[in-house]
Amino acid sequence: MLTINIKGDIISNDDKWIYDWFEMDATCPRDVTDILNSAAVDEEIEVLVNSGGGSVMAGQEIYSALKQKKNVVIKIQSMAGSAAGVIAMAGKCQMSPVAMIMIHNVSMSGASGDYHDMQKNAEILKQMNSALAAAYTEKSGRSLDEILKLMDRETWLTANQCLDYGFVDEIMSEQHNQQYTNSYNGMWLTDELRQQAIEEKRNVENKKKEARELIEDLDMYGV
Repeated sequence: MLTINIKGDIISNDDKWIYDWFEMDATCPRDVTDILNSAAVDEEIEVLVNSGGGSVMAGQEIYSALKQKKNVVIKIQSMAGSAAGVIAMAGKCQMSPVAMIMIHNVSMSGASGDYHDMQKNAEILKQMNSALAAAYTEKSGRSLDEILKLMDRETWLTANQCLDYGFVDEIMSEQHNQQYTNSYNGMWLTDELRQQAIEEKRNVENKKKEARELIEDLDMYGV
């Protein structure tokens, strides 16, 4: 059996190194596909979910990758929020009795422009809501309109409620030491932290370069 951990923020492949730099939990599509590609044809794949969500597109990519595989068992151990909730719909799903799923509307950050741009962005967000809602409708058989209403009012669901809605297939028992690993209140990675990581990495690389040049100079003079 192979195990895939969906932990921390759901992020793009390009941002993963920044989370690694700060030693913060995060999951990017490459983390998932690398493990999936190493799986034998009939090998069971266990997906452990403890995430408040994150990037919509990264979540969609992970969902699609898992959906293509057989023998995927998803286990929600704590929180499956936003994009992580979508990922949890990609296969047979078990849920800890103390876990929760949270679904809400897609949001956009960094938008700018005139009212035409804002109207266009609003339409894009509505379409993205429908795209994500499709994961829940496919899993549960419930109508798109019902799922969109749950998203519109930001709905938090207990394990029993998720079972009633058809979002999970069963509730696990004898689960211990459950804890939240992330909050749904936005991404941990900010522009300031991204810039900090870039600068710190650049400084480390410059120091390594200076050290190499010093060694080369010492070798040149036989020191």
